[in-house]
Amino acid sequence: MGIIDYMDLKEKDIVSIVGAGGKTSLLFYLGKKLKNHKVLLTTTTKIYVPQNHQYDFICIDKNEFLKVSKKNQKGIYVYGTKVNGENKLIGLKEEQLDRIRNDFDYILIEADGAKEKQIKGWNDTEPVVYEKTKKTIGVLDIQALGLEVSEKNVHRSEAFCKMTHLKEGDHITLEALLKAIVHPEGLFKNAKGEKILFINKADDLQDLNKAEQLKNEMNKLYPKFLSKIVIGSLKKEKMKCYD
Repeated sequence: MGIIDYMDLKEKDIVSIVGAGGKTSLLFYLGKKLKNHKVLLTTTTKIYVPQNHQYDFICIDKNEFLKVSKKNQKGIYVYGTKVNGENKLIGLKEEQLDRIRNDFDYILIEADGAKEKQIKGWNDTEPVVYEKTKKTIGVLDIQALGLEVSEKNVHRSEAFCKMTHLKEGDHITLEALLKAIVHPEGLFKNAKGEKILFINKADDLQDLNKAEQLKNEMNKLYPKFLSKIVIGSLKKEKMKCYD
């Protein structure tokens, strides 16, 4: 069974992706798997402008959104309102998504930012999950386990410490990862619809074992918190799926 079937992604699903450690990679990985449909990839925050091979159509003029969305061609559509000085696409607002959402078979949204760090804490305005989201995928980088808590490794380390009860200079534990997942101000803060955990960067046997340990503890301590857990390596395009 492929990841699309396992996540039970269906036509007219709207999916928001939050967290750190592979959101954009997952966004385009799922888009590639769905490109035989008409699929919109966008953001409510900002993402780097994708490379040409990652999309079929791109629109960075909000005045053209409706026109481009009416195309009948299948493929990957990427939308942003403009490109900033960091070469990032600036995302769409709720009302803009409302106007075009019925023109696509699937909508995948990156709804969080992490400054390319492996894990994060959240401020009051994050994540920016679209109200009509049907599935929220939380991305967690298993290679964050054991890292030292610092701004070098953790986006918004102060918020992360408050949530996990760690201190700057401590090392991230399995218990801290569990807290980051289930805390009301954590990974699934503002989540809509089904909650799916994607544990990324299980690139070798050691990291896979750590990911499965996290999965087992999650299922034992919080058996009803998530709809599904997926362990994978986007780098190697390998996935293991669990109920």
